[in-house]
Amino acid sequence: MAEIFAFPAATKPGNDAAATGRPDGVPDDVWHAVESARAMERVPAMRYREMAVPVSLADFGIGVELESERRPAGGERAGDGRSGQYFGRIVNADETAHGWIMLLYSRTLRADWRSRWRCVAFASLPLETRERDGLTPAMYWDDMRERLANVLPGSLGGTVTVTHSTSFGTLKGGASVGCEMRVSWTPLDNTDGGMDAGGQIRSWARFVGSASCDEEEPSVDR
Repeated sequence: MAEIFAFPAATKPGNDAAATGRPDGVPDDVWHAVESARAMERVPAMRYREMAVPVSLADFGIGVELESERRPAGGERAGDGRSGQYFGRIVNADETAHGWIMLLYSRTLRADWRSRWRCVAFASLPLETRERDGLTPAMYWDDMRERLANVLPGSLGGTVTVTHSTSFGTLKGGASVGCEMRVSWTPLDNTDGGMDAGGQIRSWARFVGSASCDEEEPSVDR
């Protein structure tokens, strides 16, 4: 059964771990990851919240939900009627990006992961209705790849889907378009042998935030 960690601190401490908050039976490398998440620098204007990691996925996990509070270029606040740009596409000022990331740990080496660790992540990004050409998925994918840090070569895979929703009845409000990404990769350990979970979370948060941000942040070396 997977242990679920609160973010950024761990829960369910045992009698011998009250001083650190470390639950009983947690491997050293998992606890190193928890502490790196606790100490990480958070991305400005991003909300972080704990989320449960399904027990069927791994022995241990850290799950974090993310929501961008950023406004697009030229937009002072939601509902001001102004718009900004992302990859040259118009983004409505009242739209935000959100997503989540899970860091999974298996007690035994997983051949399909080529590691004990695996990251799975999701992002829902704003997209203007008229901008949904065939180039959109590739542009989002390329930007995401540039922002991820410490990824095992050849381990990154996922899907990019442009969604189109139309509301009816009491929810009638026209059509809306978005972009959803489902991605997984194997993270690389640091040179000290520990997993930098905080760095993985921050990389994904920076990507999610970039979809509703007017400033272009530098990419992270992979």
